[in-house]
Amino acid sequence: MASIKDVAEMAGVSISTVSNVINDTKYVSDELKIKINQAIVKLHYEVDPVARSLKSKKTMTIGVVITNINRIFFAQVIIGIQDSAVKNGYSLTFCNTNDNFKDEKRFIQMLESTWVDGIILDSVSDINDVEYFKYLSSLGNNKKSIPVVSIERRAEGFGIDSVVVNNIKGGRIATKHLIQCGCIKIVHITGPLSSGIAQDRFSGYKDELRNKGLEIRNERIVEGDYSPLSGYDAMMRILLAGIEVDGVFAANDQMAIGAIKAIKEKGLKIPEDIKVVGFDNTFIASIVEPSLTTINVPKYKMGDAAVELLIKRIEQRKEDCDKVIELPISLVLRQSTDLSGDKNWDLNDW
Repeated sequence: MASIKDVAEMAGVSISTVSNVINDTKYVSDELKIKINQAIVKLHYEVDPVARSLKSKKTMTIGVVITNINRIFFAQVIIGIQDSAVKNGYSLTFCNTNDNFKDEKRFIQMLESTWVDGIILDSVSDINDVEYFKYLSSLGNNKKSIPVVSIERRAEGFGIDSVVVNNIKGGRIATKHLIQCGCIKIVHITGPLSSGIAQDRFSGYKDELRNKGLEIRNERIVEGDYSPLSGYDAMMRILLAGIEVDGVFAANDQMAIGAIKAIKEKGLKIPEDIKVVGFDNTFIASIVEPSLTTINVPKYKMGDAAVELLIKRIEQRKEDCDKVIELPISLVLRQSTDLSGDKNWDLNDW
């Protein structure tokens, strides 16, 4: 295998001149560039990526740690991350924690040891775990820092940039819509309440009920885990207990779809008997029967924005970075709350 020394000897230049051409670090005349490139082709010389990364302290790799690959929410987020990373010349290492905090910490340590240039993280850590976020903000050493960008969850108090949506606002929009549809006995199927995201959506639900003078009743609040099965089980427990309900706000679309299945199995009609709202506007919301009213989250943009923000941190252009990028959300009206709502399949995210 040819070495950089062989290339330099064939081109009649120094090794440093070859390096400058390969890495585009200093000016080299066009005449010398041609000689060096001809030598590279003739010798079939290939740059050693490990050697290059050791010298530049950059691996051109971004680590991505997500909570659960089974959640269809992440499909478009990951595509957004990948498209932006490839556009900027970065490769990706994906890690799936399965909502396990121990696995999350293990993956973070692994990524730090392999010297990725930065990490995009959707954390399942406790919202009050200050020490963990201090640790995340100080990854690396005095030769190379490894910045972290948080998605879905604000972490700016620790010097960590975030790309988020306003989940409290989303919870309020969903609940307000059900009230405007005439619902006064609204069930909320929460996500895991150790999660700040789930707590924020729950807070929005409670805020809107209080705002409209409606009672918050514990029997109408059931904790799920974001899976369709947890939504089904939660809704079935409500119905079998004989608890009166005319509306359901589920903290994500997959739990809402599980709730829809339970409601149908009990012989009730949607939206005539019970109206249902989800959260995220994943592709499945448009094809379930009836189609699901939900809160739209710009999933692709979340991934794209996270990479762009991280690269700015990697390149130390901190003046160009916002600590928090808050993406807009909106209600998507479909037939689970209004029979005149959109019933067309959304084929764009498949």
